[in-house]
Amino acid sequence: MMPVESWLKPDEVPDLAARATAMIDAALTGSGLTRETYWSAVRKGYNTPYNDPPRKRPAPAQPNAVTPAAAQAEPADTVSVPAAVIATLAAEVRAV
Repeated sequence: MMPVESWLKPDEVPDLAARATAMIDAALTGSGLTRETYWSAVRKGYNTPYNDPPRKRPAPAQPNAVTPAAAQAEPADTVSVPAAVIATLAAEVRAV
């Protein structure tokens, strides 16, 4: 097996980079994607962890805790969204 340092010769790098750029441009042709959106997706995929972070445990309920009545009632202009809708939207955002 060849050591990593000898896989590429410095004089080959510009030609290989030009060929790779041409291949990416050819793949993007007709897809409606720009180079910026393509590389944005690559960066997002590279920086996204493979596993979801562990969920935080809720704080244990304190039996003597008193919440004000104003904090218990929802304001009239607040809309309650089911958890399933939120989960579906979050999954769509992660897929993009």
